[in-house]
Amino acid sequence: MKRGMAMLLAMAMVLMLAACGGNGAPAGNTAGNGTAADDGGDHVHTEEILPAVEPTCTETGLTEGRRCSECGEILVEQETIPALGHTTETGTCERCGQTFGIWTTGFYVDEFQQPVEGQWFIWNENPVWGTFSNSATTNSELAVRLAYDYHNWISFFLFEYGSSQVKNVWDTDTYSITMRTPDGVDHEMKGYLYESADRIILDEAYTADVITALSGEGEVSFYLKSGRFETTSYLFSIEASNFAEEYSTVTSTADGETQAA
Repeated sequence: MKRGMAMLLAMAMVLMLAACGGNGAPAGNTAGNGTAADDGGDHVHTEEILPAVEPTCTETGLTEGRRCSECGEILVEQETIPALGHTTETGTCERCGQTFGIWTTGFYVDEFQQPVEGQWFIWNENPVWGTFSNSATTNSELAVRLAYDYHNWISFFLFEYGSSQVKNVWDTDTYSITMRTPDGVDHEMKGYLYESADRIILDEAYTADVITALSGEGEVSFYLKSGRFETTSYLFSIEASNFAEEYSTVTSTADGETQAA
């Protein structure tokens, strides 16, 4: 009887070992170290938001993305958003407030279209806008470029309706010019639209007054009125902006002395 019971117990132990894989480890675990082996099951991702980054005038941005916080896999790629670029007509970006100036320095060129050393000019390459009136129209659109050059001349380039340049096919026309500075003071001057010319040139007696005004701060306004055609006039304002910096650069020699008045 006892021998029969022993045999039954031995058979039970064999069955238990067989069920456990034969080596005492739990069934289904082939590692033998107490950790679950990879059984090929699907991993359930835990989503983490990658926040969007707004673009600026000079820096690119990113759209919102997503990734798994557990395994790091990217679930939704972030896309690059281009930089917005500066927006300005006054030299100060309307979006970010950065000031970089409306005035730039260029050089007259020779017959080979090469810059001529020493023959510089300062101007607002991008026109400012104003109005003009004559016998046919009132307060119509006007584009203006103002230039100061190595001759010590100040020139007004005027474009009626934004594109039709004012030129003279008659004898010299003398213009009365009023400059209003930011302090509200009016300065009476005169200029000339010479025969066959494409610009009004300020009388040099007043050049220093304009340089002083543009080397300060704020907005300088000009009103130009034809001496020949009483109904013809031009009105515009322009920011001093970075004129002083450009003027200092082009008129300074190595020892710091100025070349022009």
